[in-house]
Amino acid sequence: MKRFVVKLGGSLLFDDDGSVKIDFVKNTLTVLREAAKDDTKIIVVVGGGVTARKYIHQARPYVENESALDQLGILASRLNAALLHSIYYKTFPVIPSSLEELARIVASALPVIFMGGLQPGQSTTTVSALAAEATGSQLIIATDVEGVYTADPKRDPSAKLLKSVSIDSLIDIFSKVQKAGEYRLFDSLTLQIIKRAKIHTRVLKGDPPENIIRAIEGEDIGTLIEPA
Repeated sequence: MKRFVVKLGGSLLFDDDGSVKIDFVKNTLTVLREAAKDDTKIIVVVGGGVTARKYIHQARPYVENESALDQLGILASRLNAALLHSIYYKTFPVIPSSLEELARIVASALPVIFMGGLQPGQSTTTVSALAAEATGSQLIIATDVEGVYTADPKRDPSAKLLKSVSIDSLIDIFSKVQKAGEYRLFDSLTLQIIKRAKIHTRVLKGDPPENIIRAIEGEDIGTLIEPA
């Protein structure tokens, strides 16, 4: 059985005011249903998006514990995952809250599994890497840009798209820019997991969602991260 983890950024699913991009959601679920045929299992990790940011922003003046604020973001991401599960299966959502629960659900008959964050201190991008490592899956990171760039393309018009990049080069790029508080497509923990587990990873633009199935079918789209 082929297995893929697909990380869906919250910016793909929600407008700036927090409303659901329902047409995009329905199109994405249609793509996932098509991709999950032919003995393929897909784990979808959903970001917290604007919902998480709003809750954290409202709580921050009153809560000094960063783990508690992280937990609000985790719950928001699981709510987003539950929304997608409910629309996809039209039933009660089953959202894993640990890698152990994920492993049990992967062993079930569900072709597509939806999940959010796991624990404080981890981004949902890190969770997607951990899920890929735990299940022996390839990783697809769907974002709102075409792939990995040499700098933040939203701020630097001279940034160049990388069609492929070694994991060590990527670690070097993001260790530098994170100190400046800029380009945050990855955090260092995510990259270290990809490196240690040698996870086949592709970063691509998630809109249109058909790009996801193109990647699952092996098309050279977005940026390929070479793990070794």
